[in-house]
Amino acid sequence: MRRLAAALVIAFSQSVLAVEAGSAAPEFSAVRIDDPAHSLALSSLRGSVVYVDFWASWCVPCRLSMPALDALYREHRAHGFAVVGVNKDVSGEDAQRFLKRVPVSFALVGDTGDAAARAFDVKAMPSGYLIDRKGIVRKVHRGFTAETGEALRQEIEALLKEPS
Repeated sequence: MRRLAAALVIAFSQSVLAVEAGSAAPEFSAVRIDDPAHSLALSSLRGSVVYVDFWASWCVPCRLSMPALDALYREHRAHGFAVVGVNKDVSGEDAQRFLKRVPVSFALVGDTGDAAARAFDVKAMPSGYLIDRKGIVRKVHRGFTAETGEALRQEIEALLKEPS
């Protein structure tokens, strides 16, 4: 009985820590990949609709998600949409090689210490968190398909229509 109780406590505590729709987005700050002298804090984007995307060079679905996210970013950035790509590669060279093949124009940061991934309780790659203008996670996407991209477009457009 004690083992069952302990297992339930562990399972419950892990689900409480998970960032899901309705949760406040965890704050993090990370060094920019394109400009290592500067960091990007998620809080600096408050007031925008933000998609935080955890990706890596070894992630096969990321080859599809990164261009799709870049297209969404380019289409909606003038209306208050931002994307932050959080790289999970151990080697910065791996990330750079990937970005030469799959270039993007949105902000990219590294997460070598896993602080951001732990804060968001990332469970799959890629994992994306759509955050409204008030800092609330409105949708979580784990994995990425063409259908995910279309659903995300609709979700972004709906959030951009909401008042600030």
